[in-house]
Amino acid sequence: MPHTAHVTGDHNTVVQIAGDHNTVVLGRAFLTLTRFDSQRQGTHPLSALSPYSRSTRLLGREEELASLRGFLASPPPIRVRVVVGGGGSGKTRLALELCDQMQAEGWHTGFVTSTEAERFFAGQNLSAWGWQKPTLVVVDDAAAKARALGRWLDELADRTASTPHPLRILLLERSADPDSGWWASVFGGGWQALGKQTLLDPPVPVPIRPLATPAHRLALLQDMLAIASPNTSVVLPHDPAFQHQLMQLSWGGDPLFLMLAAMAMARQGHSALTLGRTDLADVVAQGEIDRLAQMARAHGLTPELVLHLAACATLAQGLTRATFLPLAAAEQQATGWTQPDAPAALFKLLQQALPGPQGIAPVIPDMVGEALLVRLLRGEEGREAVLRCYAALGHRVAETAIRCVQDFAEVAAGPLGWLTGIVDTAQDDLEALAALANSLPMDSLALNATSLRVFQAVLERLAAMPDADPLACATAGMNLSRALAHVHQLGPALAVAEQAVLLLYPLALQAPDTYTLHLAVALNSLVLRQSDMGQFEDALETAQEAVLQAGALAHSNPDGAGSLLAMVLTNLTHQQSRLGQHGPALASAQQAVALYTHLADQWPAEFTAERAAAISNLGITYGNTQQHDEALRCALQTTDIYRRLAAQQPDTHRPALAKATTNLASAYGLLEQYGPALESAIESMAQYTLLAAQNPDRFTPPWARSLGLLAQCHLDLQELAPARDHAHHGLQLLIPCFLQQPELHHVALSALLRIYLRACEANDVKPDAVLIEPLLPFIAEDTP
Repeated sequence: MPHTAHVTGDHNTVVQIAGDHNTVVLGRAFLTLTRFDSQRQGTHPLSALSPYSRSTRLLGREEELASLRGFLASPPPIRVRVVVGGGGSGKTRLALELCDQMQAEGWHTGFVTSTEAERFFAGQNLSAWGWQKPTLVVVDDAAAKARALGRWLDELADRTASTPHPLRILLLERSADPDSGWWASVFGGGWQALGKQTLLDPPVPVPIRPLATPAHRLALLQDMLAIASPNTSVVLPHDPAFQHQLMQLSWGGDPLFLMLAAMAMARQGHSALTLGRTDLADVVAQGEIDRLAQMARAHGLTPELVLHLAACATLAQGLTRATFLPLAAAEQQATGWTQPDAPAALFKLLQQALPGPQGIAPVIPDMVGEALLVRLLRGEEGREAVLRCYAALGHRVAETAIRCVQDFAEVAAGPLGWLTGIVDTAQDDLEALAALANSLPMDSLALNATSLRVFQAVLERLAAMPDADPLACATAGMNLSRALAHVHQLGPALAVAEQAVLLLYPLALQAPDTYTLHLAVALNSLVLRQSDMGQFEDALETAQEAVLQAGALAHSNPDGAGSLLAMVLTNLTHQQSRLGQHGPALASAQQAVALYTHLADQWPAEFTAERAAAISNLGITYGNTQQHDEALRCALQTTDIYRRLAAQQPDTHRPALAKATTNLASAYGLLEQYGPALESAIESMAQYTLLAAQNPDRFTPPWARSLGLLAQCHLDLQELAPARDHAHHGLQLLIPCFLQQPELHHVALSALLRIYLRACEANDVKPDAVLIEPLLPFIAEDTP
C-alpha cells in the first residue's frame, strides 16, 4: 500500500520504512538505517551465533539497558555515547535490543552499514540532515569510520537549527583511548573539538561488562544448547562446583564464547569448557569449512577455490556481486584453482552459503571468521592472498587483519605477517597510514611494534609536507610518543612529546576555543614522558601548566572537561608527592576526588572506579602528611568500592582490589592495628596469587611484594616463623624479576630482603645463603 507525506517548513524530514531499512531523507542529505530484521530467522548454520539473529535471550544486561535508556532520555537535543568491549562481549546484541525497544516506543532506530556510511559521509552539508522523530543511530566498528564521523560531528556540534526531536548516536568499538587513535580523530580533530566533547555522554568510553552471575551464564549456555542440539538433551549441572567453574573461566563472561562453548558441548560434552577462546572458535570454524567444502562438491565446484573465496569475503567483511566477480577471476589466476563456469557460479553458491544483505556475507561471528582465515590462509601463499585482497578491497581487509592479530597472535604467527605486509604496502600512502593509525588499538602488546611503525610513518609523511596541518602533526606526535613509551624507548618518546606541545602552543594562543583542549591533553602526555625519564621537576612544571589549561576548559564546560581536569590533577599530585610537596599534593588530590565524585554522581557505572582510584591516591597523600586516621578512612572506602566492583567484574577490577587491600594493610599497620593489617595483607596476597596464575609476567612482582607485606604483619605480631616463610617465598618470586630488570625491582627487593633478614634474626636461624648471597653486591648499600 503506497504512503505519502506532506511536510512544510524548514529542516523537516520524510521517513520511509521498507523491510529492514528506515530511511531518513532531507533534500540532498539522507541516511538509511538498517535493523537487520531479515536475519532474525537465518537458515545459515552459524546464524544462531550472529547477534542479528537474536536467537537467544539477552541476559544480564538490565543495568546497561537502563543506562542507555537514561542516555536517550537526557534533555540535550544531540548526544553521543561510545560503548567498548572485546570481540564477543555483546556490544552489537545490546544495541540491537535497544533499537527494538525504542522502535516500539516510536523512535527511528537502526545501524549505519559500512556501505551506507561511505555514501552518507561523502555527501556535502551534512548539517542539513534532519530527523522528524526521536532517532537513534548506531555505528558499529566506529574506528573504521573515524575521519568521516569526526567531520559529521563537527557539523552537528556547530548546528544552529532547532532540533525538536532528540538525536542519539551510539558508537561501538573494541577499544577506545581518549588520548589517541580513532577516538582522537573523532572527538579531538576538527574545528569543533570542544563542541564534540560536549556532545559526549559520558565523556569517556563505556565498557560493556562481562556477564556477572552464574545464573546468567548457565541460562545462556542452556539456550544455545537447545539450538545447537535440539534432538539431544545435554543436561547442565546447577551445583555450586559447576557454577564456580563457570565463574573462573577466562571467557565465561563473554556471551559469544558461552554460545561457542555450547556448540562445542553439543559435540564433545562438558570437556568443551576446558577449551580456550581460540580453541572454541577453531572448533566451530572447522565445522564451517567442512560445510562449505561439502556444498562445493555437491554443486560440482572446486572446494579449495570456494573456501579461498569465502576467506576473501571474510577479509573484506562481505562482497557485493560487482566486487566479487573481478576478484574471483583474479584469484583464480593467482591461485591456479580454475572453475569452468566461474565466477558467476561461485558467486551464486557463496551467496547461498553465506547470504548477506548485498551479496556474500563474511563468515560470522568475527572470532569464527578469524579462525577460518587462520586455517585457510597459511604461509607465504596466504600472506600474498591477503595483500592482493588489501590492494583490491582496501582498508576493510586491514581491519580484519588487526582483529586477527588481537585474537590469535598467541597461537598463530600468520596474522601479524599479513599486517606487516599491509603496513609495508601503505608506507608511502598517508591516507592509508592514517586509516591504519585509527584502527590500531594502543593497548595491544601484540600490536606494539606495528603501531610504532605506523605512527612513525604518519609523522614522517606529514613532516615532509610543506603545508601540513600543525594539529595533525601534533596529534601524530602524541600517538608516536605513546607508542615509543610502550616499547620503552623513553628518550625518543619524550622528544616527540615535547615537539607536539611546541606545535600546539601558538595554535592555542591564536584560537583558544579550538586548540586549548589539544594542548591540555598534550601537556598531560608530556608529564608522563618527563616522569618516565626521571625529570620530576620539569614534570611538575608541565603538570601545573596542564592543570591551568584543563581548568580553563572545565570552567566553561564542567561535564565535558571535568574528567580531563581530574586526570591532570592526579598527575600533578604524583609529581608534587615525588618532590616532597605533600601539602600541595594533598590539595590537588582532594580536588581530583571532588571532580570524580561529581562525575560519578552523574555516570556511576563509568566513573565509580576512577573515583575509587582518586580516593586511594588521596589516602596515600594523607599518609605522607602523617594524617594516618584519614589515610585509613580513604583506604577503607577504596577497598569497599573495589570489592563491590570486583564482585560484578572480577577480571576487570581484581587488580585494583588487590592494590587497595595492600594499601589498607599498610594504613592499619601505621596505626599499629596489627590484627586488621594482617587480615588485609592475607586478602591482598590471595588476590595477587590468583592474578599471577593468570598473568605471571605482570603480577609476579606485586605478588612478591604482597608476601613481603604479609611477612611484616606477622613480624609486628611476633609470629616469627610465618614471617620468615612468607618473606623467603617472596624473595624466590622477586629475584628472577630483579635479575632481568634490576633498576625496576631494586627498591622492592631491598625492602623484602630486609624483612627476611629481620625475620631470620628473630627466629635465630641463618638466612638462605644460596638465595641471597648472589644479590648482596647489587644491594649492599641498602642492606644492613
